[in-house]
Amino acid sequence: MTRALPFAGLLLAGGMVFASDQKPPAKNPPPPAAKAEVVRPGNPPRNAGGPNGANRMPGNRPAPTPLINPGNLVTRLYKASPEQRERALEKLPPNMQEQFRNQLRRFDSLTPAQQQMQLKWVERYSALPKAQQDAFKLQWQALGKMTPEERRPIAAALRRLEGMPDEQRRKLLDSEEFKSRFTPEELKMISDISVVMLPPM
Repeated sequence: MTRALPFAGLLLAGGMVFASDQKPPAKNPPPPAAKAEVVRPGNPPRNAGGPNGANRMPGNRPAPTPLINPGNLVTRLYKASPEQRERALEKLPPNMQEQFRNQLRRFDSLTPAQQQMQLKWVERYSALPKAQQDAFKLQWQALGKMTPEERRPIAAALRRLEGMPDEQRRKLLDSEEFKSRFTPEELKMISDISVVMLPPM
């Protein structure tokens, strides 16, 4: 699969607060408060939601759905059973098997809502005319060749356009706000990629 766009996750750091031991302990001390969980980078709080808290953002907001290439062959295995997936993967070269397994593991780690969103993108892509599918693939390849710094504002724009009706999306793409931030080539890239993120036809 063409790699999904990388979006920086929030790494939370925590520390211990030591109480002063200058005063003698009370004869009947109150029950100890629940021990606060120490949160370190790579160890999100347990109540953050999703596998290891990976699907929540600060303020308990759901994390955005990772962008994918809905035209990639591995997306056809998203709804397959483990047995069906394995039979299909066995027919592929070893390096491609490992790549697809990693992508399937990432899909399985998403929340049900995120999984449904990606499945809708796959359905939307399949329903597009071939010319729009080809335009999507061309722009997706170009996006993958960009540096992370170049991709970041385009990815943010795609997030903003996610799920918008076509007319509303076009209005935003034609707005002075977008025209002042992106080149005509970047606007076309955003437009050609965002068509798969629209509501189902």
